[in-house]
Amino acid sequence: MRWNQMVLTVIILGLVVQIGLRYQENGGMQAPIVSRVHKLETGFRDAVRELEDSHDVTDVKAWVELGEIYSTFALMPEAEYCFRRALKVGDLDLEQQFKFGICLSRRGKLEKAIAILKPVGASGHSLASHANLQIGLDYLRLDDRTNAEIFLRLTESDEIADFALSRILIRDGRAEEAVAILGRLIERSPNSMRAHQMQGWAYEALGDAEEARNCFDRSMHTSEMITIHPISRDWDEKTVNKMGAAVPLTKSTNALEVGDTSTAIVEIEKSFELLDPLWRPAYAIQAALSYLKAGQPDTALTYLKRWLIRDGESAYLWEIAGDCFLDKEELDRAEAAWKRGQLVRASKTVQANAECCRKLSELYQTQGRTAEAELYRGYHLYESGRLQWRDNKIRAANKQLSEAVTILKDDPHVWFALAEAQRALSDRTSAKESYLKCLALEPNHGRAIVGLELVQ
Repeated sequence: MRWNQMVLTVIILGLVVQIGLRYQENGGMQAPIVSRVHKLETGFRDAVRELEDSHDVTDVKAWVELGEIYSTFALMPEAEYCFRRALKVGDLDLEQQFKFGICLSRRGKLEKAIAILKPVGASGHSLASHANLQIGLDYLRLDDRTNAEIFLRLTESDEIADFALSRILIRDGRAEEAVAILGRLIERSPNSMRAHQMQGWAYEALGDAEEARNCFDRSMHTSEMITIHPISRDWDEKTVNKMGAAVPLTKSTNALEVGDTSTAIVEIEKSFELLDPLWRPAYAIQAALSYLKAGQPDTALTYLKRWLIRDGESAYLWEIAGDCFLDKEELDRAEAAWKRGQLVRASKTVQANAECCRKLSELYQTQGRTAEAELYRGYHLYESGRLQWRDNKIRAANKQLSEAVTILKDDPHVWFALAEAQRALSDRTSAKESYLKCLALEPNHGRAIVGLELVQ
């Protein structure tokens, strides 16, 4: 038995020595960095590999910058390794320490992240408020609402902290304070849909149904979305925009804005090479617009076809497709594309539906089809009014919708949209008339029934 143990020990020691020798042969602590960037798109992969090849293993800043890049592309084990190597080389300043804490938080090592971030939050550094926000969010992930509240209160006018803190207060039966916090947030961002919505929840928790309804109504005609992510995500976006396919895409966009279509086309084609093997609609949009403006509508349609196959239809896709067919003087196909674009609903702040209607109206006008031109002018007014409504421009919406109903008298949706705008302006008499006309055309219109009850 002892002989067997001795043999086994010798074998293990031999393997350890072999591993050590191989480690030294590969450079030991000075070895080049090798990561999993081969999983990324071509442009990012090549850019990161170039950074790895020129990496200075004796420089703290170089290790932190490389770790930040790995973190951006969700190569989290590699990112943590870089930050820990940086600590072996030297000390981290507060900004670098903050980035290390973010890395640990993304890895799910929340207690360690909190410990790293606390000195930053307690300092007078410009990142102190951001560090306290991240600590608060990490405590929430640990289901420790008490400590989360403490650190969220240490932030300075931070929208994310205000939302998180308000949610805690509502759940803990302190909705009155949540109303006040959200009120201050609304003063800073009056067009924030989420702030009005959450304030309504707070009023509901207080049993104030009338104020809750008012908040709900305001949330229906506000469209600003406060981005719910911390500063580290902004850094990620900046990093991505400086590397890979995003660089020629930006150059193409800038060239197209000044009318340089040849440069726009060269750069967008380069971006597709760097994007391989992935695909993103934004690149197809830029390619289609570049080729269309260069007088090559068939090539533009090729990119639109790829967009349609990969991501499905959208109002903006059909709008551009109609422009391509118009450039080819295929008016029937342009008309069909724009009509489809009117039906496919765009996102609530996108103008594609309104633009399709405007272009149809102009097309019919050139063809002498005045009745259809007037009809789609009405639809353009209606879609434009809805966009103004969602952007909290109630008076402009009311003006356009009032004109739209003179053309689209038999459309209940137009009457309803006008009624909502009139009610928001406290014009109860006009709103009541519009709701009644909507219900006369569509008796089971649920929101019109509710709206009529409110004005009565």
